[in-house]
Amino acid sequence: YLQPFGILIDIILYIMRKKLIYILFVLITIAFAVAAIAGFATGRMNPEGKEWISFPGLVLLPVLAVNLCLFLMWCVFRSHWCWVPLAALLLNWEFLISMFQIRVFPKEIPIGKEAVKVITYNVNNFNTDGKKQLPNIADWLRKEDPDIVCLQECPVESALRMDSVAKTLSFLPYYCSTRSATKAAGNAIFSKYPILRFESILYPESSNKSLFAVMDIQGDSVRVFNNHFQTTSVNAVKPRLYQAHAEGKQLEETEAAFHMAFQMKKNFVKRATQADYIRQMLDAGEGPVILCGDFNDTPASYTYRTVKGDLTDGFRDCGSGFGDTFRQLKRIFGIDYIIYSPDFKGVTYDSPNLDYSDHKPVVWLGYVN
Repeated sequence: YLQPFGILIDIILYIMRKKLIYILFVLITIAFAVAAIAGFATGRMNPEGKEWISFPGLVLLPVLAVNLCLFLMWCVFRSHWCWVPLAALLLNWEFLISMFQIRVFPKEIPIGKEAVKVITYNVNNFNTDGKKQLPNIADWLRKEDPDIVCLQECPVESALRMDSVAKTLSFLPYYCSTRSATKAAGNAIFSKYPILRFESILYPESSNKSLFAVMDIQGDSVRVFNNHFQTTSVNAVKPRLYQAHAEGKQLEETEAAFHMAFQMKKNFVKRATQADYIRQMLDAGEGPVILCGDFNDTPASYTYRTVKGDLTDGFRDCGSGFGDTFRQLKRIFGIDYIIYSPDFKGVTYDSPNLDYSDHKPVVWLGYVN
C-alpha cells in the first residue's frame, strides 16, 4: 500500500532534478554572458591600474562559442533565456567580424588602378624547429612578388647580418631597419617603392620596437608603420609549466602559472602604452597610412582598438574565413594585422599556413583609392 507514495516521491525527485538542471543552465548562461560583457569592456578600458580587465579579451572567442551553443539550446527549448546569449553575441559583433568573414563576391582592382601588395610577417629570427628559414622565406616572398614587406623579429643586430638579409631579398631594392644598442631582434621594411625617410621607435623597458617610414607610393607620400608590440611572455614560461605538469610537480606548476599570469598582466600595460604612442604619431601626422605588424593582442584588446581607431582593418575589408595568424595555442588567435587609411581599398587578404615561423604571414592586395 506504500507503492503509490514511492511513485509520488520518484516524480517529485524527477521534477526537482529537472528544476536543478534548469537553474544550473540559467546560471551558466548568465555567467558566460557576463564574461562576454567583460570581453567587450577589454578594448574600451586602458589596462593600467586594472590589468584584470584584459584577461577576458584573451578568452573571448571560446566564451562567445559557448554563448552561441547556449543560444541554440534555449531556442530549441523555446525559452526566453535565448535573448541573453544572443545579446552577448551582438554586443561583440565587431570582434566577431574581425575574426570571421564570409566573402561571397570577390573584389577586383578597377581598370586604371595600380595594384599594391603588402606582406607582414613575424619571421621568428628566421629560425624555426632548429632550421634556418631565411632561404625558404625569401623564395616564398619572391613568388608572392610584394611591393612592401614588413618583418618583425628580424635579426638586425649588426650591419653585416642586415646586409645579408637585404642581399637575399634583393628583389626589394629599398630597405630600412630598427637600430638600437641592444642585440635583440628588430623590425625591417623592404620595398619596391623609394623610402624617403625612416625612424626607429624604441620602447622603454622593452626589447620590442616599431619602425616608421615614409615612402613614395605612386606619387603619394605614405606613412608606413611596422609594429612589434610587447610580447605576451607565454612562450618563455610555457616550457617550465609543461615540464612541471609532466613530472607531476603541482607546486612548481602552480608557481609557473602564477608567474605567467603576472608577466601577462605587466605586458598588457606595456602594450597599451606602446599603442598610445603610435596613436599619437598617427594623429599628429597627415596623409595616407599603412600600418602593419605583430600586435601580440587580439581584436578585443585595448591595443588593437587604440591603434586601429577609424582606420580600416584589412581582414574586415577583404578577408575571408577565420582570421587566425598565430600557429600555437590551438591557433585561435589573430594577432598580426594590416590596417590602412581610406586612401586604400582592399581586394584580397590571406594568411597562408607556412611552417617557417610560429606566426603566419599576412598578405594584402589592394590599390590606391
